[in-house]
Amino acid sequence: MSLSDLFLSSSFSMAAILALAWLCRNLIITRLQASVQHEFDQKLEGIRTDFRKSEESFKADLRAKENQIAALQSGALSGMVSRQAALDKRRLEAIDQLWAGVETLGPFKVATMWMRSINFEKALESVSENPEMRAFFSKLAPKLDSQNIPKVDVHKARPFVSEIAWALFSAYQAIVGYSTMQLHLLSMGPQLTSDILDHSHVSKLILAVLPHYGEYVEKHGTAGYAFILEPLEAALLKELQRMMRGEESDTQSIERAAKIMQEVRSVNEDIAKGSRVDSGNTEKSTDKYQEKHA
Repeated sequence: MSLSDLFLSSSFSMAAILALAWLCRNLIITRLQASVQHEFDQKLEGIRTDFRKSEESFKADLRAKENQIAALQSGALSGMVSRQAALDKRRLEAIDQLWAGVETLGPFKVATMWMRSINFEKALESVSENPEMRAFFSKLAPKLDSQNIPKVDVHKARPFVSEIAWALFSAYQAIVGYSTMQLHLLSMGPQLTSDILDHSHVSKLILAVLPHYGEYVEKHGTAGYAFILEPLEAALLKELQRMMRGEESDTQSIERAAKIMQEVRSVNEDIAKGSRVDSGNTEKSTDKYQEKHA
């Protein structure tokens, strides 16, 4: 074998070895890549599976919490609606009670009509000297006995009506009560003075309730009370209708109500003072009757 043949044979062997090494290298790389890719795909699929499970679990928890919140909201809303419905029902009943109280005071409005044509101070002086006049008033007074009037417990309505509605009703009641007390005092007889009742308190009350009637009352005094009741009823009715529409009271009306109630208390104190005089006079009359028939 010549040197050239040997060289060619060696070169061919080397090329074959290099080719085989290259093929092996590519095969190894391909297998390694495939193995790594397979392992990566498995891990990725595992991660995806875990993620889907977590996502489904999260969605399930979210739905459960949403259902809980919806149940709570539904229960709270249902409770609020029920309470509001009960409150509205009671408010309407209170409005009915308050207006029934106005109607109950109807018979006592007659007192203001009678006092329209009577000068209380002069009449009080006259009954001390004129038994016939005293007898006349004594016949009128029993017709205004509160025992003969149906009872309506309007105080149960107070928590459910507006401040101004209660104040207007209280003013109406005080004015009617004042005129009624005047008639009772005129039926009692002598030894009574005109300072038993202070009509200026009623004038201040009317000024607080119906400011535009202030000048009228100052001019006509107690004789003008009869003409105040109708606009006072209208003001109360308007307020009750406002309540039925569900409108809330503003700060101005609340402050006005407080001022009216302050004047109402002054008038009621006068009425209470007259009642004590009336009671004392009745006791004295009873004692005299018992002495006379002993």
